[in-house]
Amino acid sequence: MELDYDEFVMEDLKEVYGDYLKDFLEALSRPNPRLYLRVNTLKTTREELLERLPQFKPDEDFPEAIYVPVTGPNKLEMRDSYVVVDKKTAESVMLGANVYRPGVKKIVAKGKEVSVVSENGVLVGEGVLVNSPTGIVVEVTRSLYSSVKVGELSEVKEGLVYSQGKASMHVARLLDPQPGETIVDMTASPGGKLTHVYQLEPRVRLIGLDHSEKKVERMRRLLTVMGVKAELYVKDSRYAKDLGFKDVDKVLIDPPCSALGVRPKVYDRKTKRDIMVLHDYQRQFLNSAYEILKKGGIVIYSTCTVTTWENEKVIEHPGFEVEFALRLHPHLQETTGFFIAKLIKK
Repeated sequence: MELDYDEFVMEDLKEVYGDYLKDFLEALSRPNPRLYLRVNTLKTTREELLERLPQFKPDEDFPEAIYVPVTGPNKLEMRDSYVVVDKKTAESVMLGANVYRPGVKKIVAKGKEVSVVSENGVLVGEGVLVNSPTGIVVEVTRSLYSSVKVGELSEVKEGLVYSQGKASMHVARLLDPQPGETIVDMTASPGGKLTHVYQLEPRVRLIGLDHSEKKVERMRRLLTVMGVKAELYVKDSRYAKDLGFKDVDKVLIDPPCSALGVRPKVYDRKTKRDIMVLHDYQRQFLNSAYEILKKGGIVIYSTCTVTTWENEKVIEHPGFEVEFALRLHPHLQETTGFFIAKLIKK
């Protein structure tokens, strides 16, 4: 694993982790030891799903969560034939995903059996070259770590389960939706937290925003499959007040971030400029939430990153009181590095 963080980023990480910074950085090279699914209790029960998916186990904390262990690292063979893939694809293949055409950077083919390698030379999987109408280039037969290929589960396609990490499941739980509330998800795509909120309390008025028409259309299909009712708008959430929203009860903000807590990583590069651009962007979502919330309204702010500039220094806002903030750490809780805060509008 190659981590290229400049002095500014490293100093921020030291502020969070101190003497345990090395432990945190090393944990980024490994996947979470559990792969989670959230059972869609609008359509089925956890017990029914566990009968259909006997390899999964019930989570100890969330009654809608099930998981399967992730095992490895496995021994892989570097072949003369290989496929070089981008960062995102390599990190997916590391857990057993197939290689699709958009993620391919280079193919050196002397035979059908190939190795899959990241752009910085990390061997992440082995497989067979295929010419599939679905866009699969390499059908992965062995990966650095082993788990279930979630994307191939019929239960996912039927909307009975949703692939969602446990750290992310804390968000809707802490939002605590109540009957009759109006709740706005300002960064709703791809729809995991939005559908979780509705699942916990279907008697809310749920509104999801995203600036991308394609992403909103994908969410519409997801909501239909999962049986979720929500109003979706193609809108830059920084200007949510333009839609006429006011006196909203709760707002969920999960803004674009540096994703420093996401694992496994084959490499990562971040600079001061990356972090500060994101910090300024994230603050704009909070300003927008202030404009549409009622007095005493609640914001749940969450990120899958660990810098103070994208978390504590974002929520230092004169219009909000911080009721609580919590962090989840890869090297301690063995989850994605995650930050969640509950804010109350003054």
